[in-house]
Amino acid sequence: MKINFWYTDFDGLPPACMAQADLICENRFMFDTRWEMERTHEPVHFPGRIDWETTPNGDPEWVFAFNRLTFLLTLGQAWRKTGLPKYADAFARLLEEWLDDVPFSEERKQTSWRAIETGIRCEHLLRACALFEGSPALTPALLSRVEKSLETHAAWLLEAHGPFQRLSNWGVIQNHGLFLLGLAFENERWRDTAMRRLDEALSMQVFPDGSHWEQSPMYHCEVLHCALDTLEAAHWVGFAPPARFLEKTRAMARALTLWCRPDGLLLCQSDTDEIDAGDMMEQAARLFSDPTLGVPAPYSAMLPDSGNAMLRDGPGADAGFLHFHCGCLGSGHGHADLLHVDLVACGESILADSGRYTYVEGPLREALKRPSAHNTLTVDGQDFTVYTNTWQYDVIAEPVKGEYRFTPMVDYVSGGHLGYPGVFVRRRALRLGRGLWVLWDECLTGDPNPHVYERFFHFGPDGHAEPEESGAVYWGKTAAARLALPDDGLALSMVRRPLSREYNKLEESDCLTIRAERTGTAAFAAVIAVGASSPPALSAERIPVTLAKAGLALPASKAGALRIRHGGEEWTVIVCHTEIISQVDLLTANGQSGYGKVLVFGPGCEEGLALAY
Repeated sequence: MKINFWYTDFDGLPPACMAQADLICENRFMFDTRWEMERTHEPVHFPGRIDWETTPNGDPEWVFAFNRLTFLLTLGQAWRKTGLPKYADAFARLLEEWLDDVPFSEERKQTSWRAIETGIRCEHLLRACALFEGSPALTPALLSRVEKSLETHAAWLLEAHGPFQRLSNWGVIQNHGLFLLGLAFENERWRDTAMRRLDEALSMQVFPDGSHWEQSPMYHCEVLHCALDTLEAAHWVGFAPPARFLEKTRAMARALTLWCRPDGLLLCQSDTDEIDAGDMMEQAARLFSDPTLGVPAPYSAMLPDSGNAMLRDGPGADAGFLHFHCGCLGSGHGHADLLHVDLVACGESILADSGRYTYVEGPLREALKRPSAHNTLTVDGQDFTVYTNTWQYDVIAEPVKGEYRFTPMVDYVSGGHLGYPGVFVRRRALRLGRGLWVLWDECLTGDPNPHVYERFFHFGPDGHAEPEESGAVYWGKTAAARLALPDDGLALSMVRRPLSREYNKLEESDCLTIRAERTGTAAFAAVIAVGASSPPALSAERIPVTLAKAGLALPASKAGALRIRHGGEEWTVIVCHTEIISQVDLLTANGQSGYGKVLVFGPGCEEGLALAY
C-alpha cells in the first residue's frame, strides 16, 4: 500500500490543535474541526477502554463522528509539528484499540460501519498513516493490520451502492474513499469502479448551475471536497478523470463562490453550519489555475436551477449581501424555507436563517425546519411545507421561480409558491444602490374570505433588535439596520427564538413577527437600510399609483408604490400585482411615469428602470 503520494498539510484543524491533541492523549474527545459535519463542544472522557458504540449525548451522530477517526489526523498534525512521542504513541494505541474492538459486522452497518463513515474513514486512515510515516509507532505489524482493514472497507464500499447512493451525497463520499483505496493499493478495479460512480453521481446530483441538489451549502462543500481531493490524488499518479467529472467539479467550485457570503462564510441554509469555506475555494483556484475560484464573487448572481439568488451591493468582505431562495426542497436536509432571505453587511448577519442544531427527532428539530424559523411568510397559521419527521415532509409546496435582473445600480429577483390553495404567494426582492433593500410580498387571491398573514424577520444573533412604531431597529457588533414597514393595520411582536450556527450549539436571536388580516389580494412592503455604526435614517411611505392617460387611481389590490428617502437620496418603486395595462398607458407615482410591472426611479436611473414586464 502506498501511503505518501497524496500527503499534503491537513489544514482543516482548529487553532487549538495542540490542546486538542493533548486531550486525545487523555482519551478525551470532541469534534470541532472546521469541516466536522456534526460538531460537539464538550469533551467526552473514557477513563478506561473506549466504547466505540456509545452515545454519551444521546445523539447517534456522536457515534458516527467518533468512528470517522478524525482525531487520528489531529494527533498526526501534532506529531508533525513537535515530534513528541506521546502523540505517536496515542495514535498507535487508539488505532490498535479500534482495529481490535470494531471489526466489520452486519450490526455495525448502522453505526460505526455505516457506508458513509466507511468512505470518510478511508481518507482519514490513509492520511493519518501518511502523517505518521517515519514514526516508530507506525510499525510494519500495525500497518499490515491497517491494510487488512482497508481491504474490508473496500469490499463493503463496492457492495454499498444503490439508488440512494447514486443521488445522495453519501455516494460521492463513499466512492471518494474507494477511489483513494484504489490508488493506494494500485487496484484498478476499485479505482475505475469508484471513478465511474463518482462521474455518474456528479452528473446526476449537480445542477447545470453547479449547485448540489440537496440545497445545503455544507453538503455541497462535502461533495466538492471529495471531487477536489479526487482530482488532487489523481494528479499525483497521472490518472486522468473523465472530462464531465472535471466540468462538474469546476461548476461546483464556481457555484460556491456565488453561494458564499462576501466574507467567505457559508449560509446556514437547510442543514448547514456557518463555516469559512476559504480553504476550499483556494484549493479549487489552485487545481483549476483560476484565481476567480479562490474568493467569493464580487457581483450579484443567480443559481437558476437551485433557485438561489445572491444580490451584492459592492465588492469586498464587508459588502452588503442578500440571499433569496425559491427552488426545490432538496433532500431531507432541506428546510421549509421558500422565499426566505438572508441579509449580511459588514461581515455580520442582520437577517439570519435559524440553522439546524440537531438531527435528533423532537420539537426543536421540527421548529428549526418549519417556515416560521425562516424569514418568509405564512397564511392562516398553516405551514406551506409540512414537517413529518427529522428527514421527511408530508405536503411540499411547489416553488414558482420568478424573474431576475442585475444592473449596476439596482438588482431584482422574484419568486412564489403554490403552498396555499386559493392564495398565491409571491415575494419580490430589490437592491437599491448601496445599503438599501426592499421586500415586497404579494398574496393574490379571489377568495372573498379574510386571511391572516404572518411575516417573520429573524435578526442576527450577534446583536439585538427592538420594535418601533412602524418597523424595527437592529444594533450589531459591526453593522446596524432600520426596518421600515409602510403598511397600515399591522400587529408587531418581538420575541427571542432559537437559532444555531453550529451543530450542537444553541443560541437565541430576536424575531419580529408581523401579523395582518386582509380580504382579497394583499401586498406588504418592507424596506431595510443598513449602516455600520448606528441604524441609519430611513423614510418609506406608500404613495398612490395612477394610469397617466386614463387618470385612474389604481386600487392597492392592483398596484402599489413606495417613496423611499435614505442617505440624502430618494427612490420611487412601483409594483404591479396583476396585469393592468390593456391599452396604451403609463404607470405614474411620485411624479414619475413608465411602463413595466416593477419600476424603479432613483440615482443612476432617473428616467426609470423596468425590471419586470
